Amino acid sequence: MKTTTEQYTNLVLSAKDTLYRLALSITGSDVEAEDIVQDIYEKAWRARDAVLASHYPRAYLCRMARNLAIDRLRMRKVTVEIADREVEDGIKGVVINDIAQYTVKVISALPEKQRVAIQMRDVEGYELEEIAEVLECDQTSVRMNLSRARKSVREQILKAMNYGTE
Repeated sequence: MKTTTEQYTNLVLSAKDTLYRLALSITGSDVEAEDIVQDIYEKAWRARDAVLASHYPRAYLCRMARNLAIDRLRMRKVTVEIADREVEDGIKGVVINDIAQYTVKVISALPEKQRVAIQMRDVEGYELEEIAEVLECDQTSVRMNLSRARKSVREQILKAMNYGTE
C-alpha cells in the first residue's frame, strides 16, 4: 500500500508538464507558468488529503493551475484583446512551422474557457468529465466550448492561408 506521500509525489510528477502547459496557455509567460507549478506543489501538499480523495486528482490540480493563472492575470491587470493578437491579412507561403506557431497564437487568443477546453482535450488528452471539473461546468458546456474553439481556430487558419476568402 502506498503512503500518502508516495501517492502525492506520483500524482504531481505525472501532472507536472500538463500543469505547466496549462498555466503557460493562460498566462503566456514561461516564468509565471513555472511559478504557478511551484505554488501548486505547495498548495496541493497542504491539501493532499482532499486532492488524493477527489474523483479526478489530476483535474483537481489543473483547476488549481487555472485558478492561480487567472489570479496572476488579474494581479497584472492584463486585458487581452483579440484584435491585437490577429495576424496580419495576406499571409502567403506558410510552412508547417508557421502554421503551428500561428495555431498556438490563435488558440491563445480564444476566450478563456475555450482555450482551456481545447488545450486540455486536444493537446493533453483529458476526458470531458475531467475538463468539466476543471472549468466548473457540465459536459455539455465543455462540448460547446470545444466546438466553438475548434471552429474559430479552423476559420482563422483558413483565412490566414487565404483559402476561399479573397
